[in-house]
Amino acid sequence: MRSTTAKVYIDFTEEPDRFLPEGPRWLTIGGRPALVWVNIQVAADAADGDIHMHFPGTDGANDAGVGCPGRPGFLLACAEEGQALVGVDKDLRLVDLAEGLWSEPLATIPDDNPRTIMNDAEVVPGGKAVVFGTKDTQFDAGAKLAHLYLYTVDDNRISVLADKQVCSNGKVFASDERGLILFDIDTPTRKVVRYRLDVAARTATPDGTAVDLANESGLPDGMCDCGDGTVIVAFYNPDFAEAGRAVRFSLTTGEAVEEWLTPGSPRVTCPLLVKRPDGVKLVLTTATEGMPAEMRAKCPNAGSLFIANTQLGDCPAPEVVRLPNP
Repeated sequence: MRSTTAKVYIDFTEEPDRFLPEGPRWLTIGGRPALVWVNIQVAADAADGDIHMHFPGTDGANDAGVGCPGRPGFLLACAEEGQALVGVDKDLRLVDLAEGLWSEPLATIPDDNPRTIMNDAEVVPGGKAVVFGTKDTQFDAGAKLAHLYLYTVDDNRISVLADKQVCSNGKVFASDERGLILFDIDTPTRKVVRYRLDVAARTATPDGTAVDLANESGLPDGMCDCGDGTVIVAFYNPDFAEAGRAVRFSLTTGEAVEEWLTPGSPRVTCPLLVKRPDGVKLVLTTATEGMPAEMRAKCPNAGSLFIANTQLGDCPAPEVVRLPNP
């Protein structure tokens, strides 16, 4: 299996910025391309997080951040430049990234448990719906407090697609002659499972396991589509390791195709494929969350963002949320 070592792309001088970076996205802000990601929390006991914006091709002097009214689990680009849909704690909100202005909540999940917050999401093809999940912040596999949800844009409606999850993470869509497919990760199951998604009926029907990750090191976290019937899964390793991993798997056979390593950073949270002038690049976020001091000392790159070359000739264009016309 091909193995590629990723390089540190963005390092941080402040520990809070390293705590829990996730969900990298490629957007346009103020006419400039930007790499944007959320830092879900800035510390273990923090009730808020932030959004980071990096403008490639600069020395970092123009990079910026936006504070959040809570803990942001995901950020999705909207069709309107500089606008993003963000899951913050239990609310869906819009943010103007150029101005740092937040909307009032568009919708709120029907869950008042203090341990659950929004976590990972993906735009349904066409841009008129979003599938997202929640996580139990105590990661209690016995409690199963988290859910998988559908949000429809035109009516700001949220429905439960699946319950009894623990930490709803990576999501990818595909389609076949039977309709729309949702591939989904609930982290402690160590599986990429398949659902048949019917947006009109607001249902997700289980349709088996696509990839069994039981023999992989670490916990499956974020996932992205390669556009060729394969996906890249980031692995969050709670134990010490010399390097973290992200692995590309076939959705047809379940077999591992290739891997990328993040030296000095074992807790890889999310992957992002970006097409650049010199080829398709893989961006990986990593975290220090929960890392004991002695392990942090052995993991100098923990919490950094990494970048690596790929053999992919192309990657899917990102779907965007298409808000109703005002």
